[in-house]
Amino acid sequence: MAFGTWTDGNQLGATDLNTKVVQVMFVDKPSDESVTSSETMQNDNHLLFSATANTNYWIKAYIMVDGHDGATGGAGTDGAGGIEYGWYGPSGATFDWCSDALGDDTNGVGEVSRTRQTIGSLPDMRTIGTGNYLIIPAVGVLKVGATAGTFGFRWTQATSNATPTKVKALSGLIVTKLV
Repeated sequence: MAFGTWTDGNQLGATDLNTKVVQVMFVDKPSDESVTSSETMQNDNHLLFSATANTNYWIKAYIMVDGHDGATGGAGTDGAGGIEYGWYGPSGATFDWCSDALGDDTNGVGEVSRTRQTIGSLPDMRTIGTGNYLIIPAVGVLKVGATAGTFGFRWTQATSNATPTKVKALSGLIVTKLV
């Protein structure tokens, strides 16, 4: 598809606006959300949007996470705490994504994994202590088939811990409708 060309005085029609003008939406998280002592995957209360059938989207995520210190018993040492996360979407949708989130390792905060993930993938990330926020940056392409529905972030504790794992306010999604 070619880029649009407009001249002064010409009115833009619906077709031009729907196929040549970038449509971007920001989905923000207005408040913290916590999971305590649970490994049950749950849909985030805020980081979601209604995806239109037969539409592709470029998704960029900034997920701020807080949780139990792995050095004193978090994911990566004795397996307590941390965050397991992924995405859900409409039936038949695909989401190919990558994250620079820190993985578990034995000598520090963690290694960065840039492996391709899919809509059903559930990687985990170690957290480094309450008040020490880590960021999960993720980017990918969502392809919605014939069925519209909700697309969103889902997560839980990587391993159950009494210290809450939190997805913090100001996390967000930048959703670009691809034309």
